[in-house]
Amino acid sequence: MTQKDIRSEIDELKARLESLSAAGGQDAAQPAAGAEQQMEDAAEGAGAGGWLRDIMKQAEELMSGLDLQLKDVPAKTALMIFALGVLTGRMLSKRE
Repeated sequence: MTQKDIRSEIDELKARLESLSAAGGQDAAQPAAGAEQQMEDAAEGAGAGGWLRDIMKQAEELMSGLDLQLKDVPAKTALMIFALGVLTGRMLSKRE
């Protein structure tokens, strides 16, 4: 590259920088529009993962309901249910 090419490229880059700075100044004058766009983008992203949050919420509600019901079960009954679960698990593992 010659010195003339380098100077012309520098001038072009300066002009681009000035135009971008001017456009940035206009954007700074309208921050509410940018903030609204970011909120809309965030809402779209939240909608995409909303089903996962719904499932997690339902699972938490189920576990809290089971917790309340298990507190009302007598200890002997809870031990019998646990023992039956262990036996069932062992029998299923022997089948495979």
